[in-house]
Amino acid sequence: MKIALDAMGGDYAPHEILLGAVRAKRAFEIDLILVGKRSRIEEELRAIESADLLGLPDFAIIDAPDVIEFDQNPSSVKERRGASIRVICDLVKQGHADACLTMGHTGAGIIASLITFGRLGDVLRPCVGIPYFSMQPRTLLVDAGAMVDCKPEYLVQFARMGAIYVEKIWGIAQPTVGIMANGREDNKGNELTRAVFARLKNTDLNFIGNLEGYDLPNGTANVVVMDGMWGNVALKLSEGLSEQLLERMTKRFVEAGLASAAYPILQEFHAMMDYARIGAIPVFGVDGLMLIGHGRSHAAAVVGAVKSTMYALQVDLLGALRSGLSEPVPA
Repeated sequence: MKIALDAMGGDYAPHEILLGAVRAKRAFEIDLILVGKRSRIEEELRAIESADLLGLPDFAIIDAPDVIEFDQNPSSVKERRGASIRVICDLVKQGHADACLTMGHTGAGIIASLITFGRLGDVLRPCVGIPYFSMQPRTLLVDAGAMVDCKPEYLVQFARMGAIYVEKIWGIAQPTVGIMANGREDNKGNELTRAVFARLKNTDLNFIGNLEGYDLPNGTANVVVMDGMWGNVALKLSEGLSEQLLERMTKRFVEAGLASAAYPILQEFHAMMDYARIGAIPVFGVDGLMLIGHGRSHAAAVVGAVKSTMYALQVDLLGALRSGLSEPVPA
């Protein structure tokens, strides 16, 4: 397997991305193609080598002189063919890599994969799904931020793509699917969610109806569907809330002189909400395998992201999505 890795994407790029690449290469049977500013990559690899007694594994390096920063318009990737997040997609399209991986700009990654690979079958819009941390490892939130303005037929396809992912990657047969609303009753929700509810009832998905906010951390459904704006709000709210609670709990234990005794418990809860354990998530709905990791990824998260990409290749996730999306969207 060959994976094209965006060495310049992420808050801690390129050092942490490359350190993760070195560790992943040692841990797995994988070829990693490093994409980014060659001079920066070579400089960082020399620094890593000087601090490491094991020596560096071999990497192919592809020069990409441009980087899409997090504060830049993701649509600019259309014209910036030299951007690293665009070049990794080109390598897959040209057959030089089997999949591509970035910890960079999610919006730019989605657009780059869409314009490079095209849409998968009759998919109307791409989306991204993310596991709801280790607290509920069998719950996938979709869409997590790709499409903020949605039509009912988009969310129906999001539900199907999420169900295929859960079945193929997590091995859950007939995963349960629910749509987020402001109550479980069938008539709850806004115009969009009520229309999606009616359509999902007419599919062969294991649809269990409306969900409420507390159903997400409780793991009520395997696939939780919402538009990208509210999905991203739910995700970031959960991250921020967990960080605040853990920080305050740690402070109180220290003040009470119980830090040593409480440390294993705090570590356990921290692990539940650690984004580094999620790895990377695929862009659903494009005809190529692009995975996106967390923007704050350190080396350990990069290793997890590489592992996620390898597994998506091993189980032929893209092939499963191709075959599973042949059913027309219900009207």
